[in-house]
Amino acid sequence: MSLSIFAARFPASRRDIPPQNRLLHPLRHPMLAMISARTTVLIALTAILTTVTMVADDFSKAKEAIKEREWVAALGHIRKAVASSPQDMDVLVVAARVYLELDIRDTALTYARRVYEDDNEEEERILLYGEALREAGQPAEASTMLRKALKKRDDVDVSLELVNALVAADSLRSAELVATTARDKHSSSASAYIALGNIYFSSKPFPVFELAVQNYEEAIKLDKSYVMAYFNLAICYWKMANRESDKDLKAEYVKRSFEAWDNVTDLDPKNARAWYEQGKILNLVGRYAQASQALLRYRELRPLGTGENLASWYLGESYFKQNKCDSAKIHLDDVASRVDSLRPHVALMLAKCSFTSRQWKECVKGYTDATPVKSRWDNMDYWFYGVALVVSGDTANAINVMAEAADRDPKQCRFMFQYGILLQDRAMYARSTEIYRKRLENCNDTLDPKIHVFIGNNFFADSLLDSAIVSYEKALALKPGYPYAKTRLGETYIAKGEVDRGEDLLDEIIEAAKTSTSPDERKLAIGAIARLNDRALQEKQWSTIVSRSKVATELDPKSVTAWLYLAIGYQGLQDAENAKRAYREVLKLNPNNEAAKKNLKALGG
Repeated sequence: MSLSIFAARFPASRRDIPPQNRLLHPLRHPMLAMISARTTVLIALTAILTTVTMVADDFSKAKEAIKEREWVAALGHIRKAVASSPQDMDVLVVAARVYLELDIRDTALTYARRVYEDDNEEEERILLYGEALREAGQPAEASTMLRKALKKRDDVDVSLELVNALVAADSLRSAELVATTARDKHSSSASAYIALGNIYFSSKPFPVFELAVQNYEEAIKLDKSYVMAYFNLAICYWKMANRESDKDLKAEYVKRSFEAWDNVTDLDPKNARAWYEQGKILNLVGRYAQASQALLRYRELRPLGTGENLASWYLGESYFKQNKCDSAKIHLDDVASRVDSLRPHVALMLAKCSFTSRQWKECVKGYTDATPVKSRWDNMDYWFYGVALVVSGDTANAINVMAEAADRDPKQCRFMFQYGILLQDRAMYARSTEIYRKRLENCNDTLDPKIHVFIGNNFFADSLLDSAIVSYEKALALKPGYPYAKTRLGETYIAKGEVDRGEDLLDEIIEAAKTSTSPDERKLAIGAIARLNDRALQEKQWSTIVSRSKVATELDPKSVTAWLYLAIGYQGLQDAENAKRAYREVLKLNPNNEAAKKNLKALGG
């Protein structure tokens, strides 16, 4: 960052507007021609006076807005004044200053060059042109012009602007000579000390911040209302804090920096640059609430579309850090539209916001756009992206993203569990088991028994029945009597051929559900009954089916499965009336049940 002096001087009077040329159209009749000419002259004079009044009015309003430090309002007025009177040098001086203040550098340079070429002796125009050249990235040209001006007339403010130009041009030795000469000649001038302070601030290879501070403080002693001295002092203390390794001393420098900023904003409450710099520093030290307040004040003085683009970045990030995503989005979208390099960084923050607000498609787009800055992603970003992909229906990409997330951060217990289920649903049983086991290694919570059951289900799906039994037994060891584990264990024993052992376990589930109020346990019991009824159906054990199915209808009167098995059992016993009643119950619950329709019709029902 280069430091510079802020100088705004405006002429007390304005030059007269150049006379307007008038074009008269002669008419054939002399008298008519005379009348017409007089009328034309009056119309022309009226137009000129109106134009003069409008220009004067816009110009006056611009200067009044500047006095109030309302630069955006000044811009609107000065544009009209320039459009109406593009040759008025006083108007162009004010225009150049307004455009400089609003960082519209190319236009400022155009106007500053015109007024300098019109009069290269006037101090204000010299300073204005020098600053405009420097701000437009032409410090060498500025240095040449300012040296010529100093040869004609010694001026401390011109010396200071020359120092700034030389510093910007990286001619530090020349800048130091100019600054020390100015200080020696003008020892009572605060500007001379500012110039010397800027030299020490920009010294290479290493800045000498301590000497810069001394000179800025000398400037303040000479002029306690010198805003730029406090401004530069605040920046200098911040730089000193950044290079300091001692925490206490670092904190002290940060404190002094903010004290200097307070002086700036007390002296000049509408100093937009001060609010920006202060807000940026507050953001960088993590004081986001205060940062957003300062930067919001900057945006009040420099609305979106004007001023420093990075203000939108720091303000958006400050809001984001406070979880105020709606406020953050306005400013982040603004900076993304203006600074290409920041677009992926903005996309990353907005992707996180979209995940929080469950806007899954926006979340996916955000992370996709943030791919160029993957080095800035934290581990949770991979999990967020993966979940958003799942919900958006892109499970293939979700699996790949979540695989990386699991490698990076397997201690995210909830997401590891969801990832294991996703793999299981996609019949990727071995990979699912691997994820479940990694979760068991890194997490220890109430889901552990269920995870062992899910691992068992993976083995069961791959026909590895002995491994499945081991997993179900581990679940029961962690949670004795766990109905889900016991049900799956019983079904696995039956599948393995150990029917009696399996049926005993399922009977235990049914008996426990009779006294349970848990909907899940009752549902498991009905499933167990259906499993046992399947076997009984093969052996035509109709009475057993009826007795079990009655229990099922008591556990859940709305179970289609329970009523259907009860109807089948009665039909097997040739009890047509009870069978028809049961089939009708099935059709009350599910009018489209084809088995119930067909069997009821066969029974004449």
